[in-house]
Amino acid sequence: MSSTIGQTIKKLRKERNLTQEELAEQLNVTFQAVSKWENETGLPDISQVVPLASVFGVSIDTLFSYNEQANDERTREFEKRYDEYSHYGEYLKCAEVMREALALYPNNYHFIMNLATALYLAYCANGEKNDFKDEIIALCERVLKDCIDDSTRHSAIQLLCYVYPKIGKRDRAIELANKMPNMCLCSGMLLAHIYEGEKRVKQVQRNIMEHIDWAAMDLHSSVPIGDFTTEKRVLCVETAIKLYELIYYDGNMNFYHCRLAQYYHSLARLYMEKDTKKAMECLLLAEKNASAFDDVAEKDVPYTSVFVNKQTHSPSGTSKNWVGTERGLLLGRLDEECFAPLRGMPEFVALKERVGK
Repeated sequence: MSSTIGQTIKKLRKERNLTQEELAEQLNVTFQAVSKWENETGLPDISQVVPLASVFGVSIDTLFSYNEQANDERTREFEKRYDEYSHYGEYLKCAEVMREALALYPNNYHFIMNLATALYLAYCANGEKNDFKDEIIALCERVLKDCIDDSTRHSAIQLLCYVYPKIGKRDRAIELANKMPNMCLCSGMLLAHIYEGEKRVKQVQRNIMEHIDWAAMDLHSSVPIGDFTTEKRVLCVETAIKLYELIYYDGNMNFYHCRLAQYYHSLARLYMEKDTKKAMECLLLAEKNASAFDDVAEKDVPYTSVFVNKQTHSPSGTSKNWVGTERGLLLGRLDEECFAPLRGMPEFVALKERVGK
């Protein structure tokens, strides 16, 4: 059933964590006026209708006939479409959905961050074609200026820390990064100290999975060693792989097979400088892990290692920044020029044929 305009104003104001004084300031009226609207002892002037709708990010029709169920259903539909495209790496389509959503809800900061995230991942996939850096920055800075929700603000800071260095504004990125909590203050670490029993076990396991993944990604980048010789880069990538093998000792890595597919490909590139036979072995291991990932990508599959056996890989909770399968991604990587010396080898030809299917 529709609410009165006073009830609607009150509801929308609270949903956006605004006080009556803050709403009044944005509309250039007194807080007593806002109080009268909400108590239904007065009505907004006609000149306030458009500003009210703009502040709340709703249509004028919604302002005058607010239907919570219809609104929730519509926003859920936008989220569902966004998540479906995100799962398959279709980030330009994700952006289209969020632009459509923001046309109806221009002040929905969650949608703003969805759009910024989609644009960033599309940029990561093909920066030359999808150079959205300026728009990403504008969206995230708007969130920092107007949004008071900590989680949404943190997401904005994260993207800005990624994008500002790419346009030469490293100092601004550092300033923002220093406003974020350190690892010891993140929710996962704190919850591991708060929970008890089974919930604590699950949280600690989740922390282990995330810590291993972040450590491996840092090793894969070869940054820790500083001295970027081929031998030391090989050592870093091999160590990253060993971290996964220690935790997922039974070989059941589910999602993380895609990491190993990437890391073995990186090893193959490095070995091409001195040992083509070893490089070919790494490409075959990349194929093995790419196939393992594709086999579970659309399934709910539990992890079985004792360190993480309370966790389950769920496709609904994963997304990627490429379109297609992991095997298809590997197929594209095999065309890299560094692998030209292998192209006459029967093993390499057979490998391309297999992943091409």
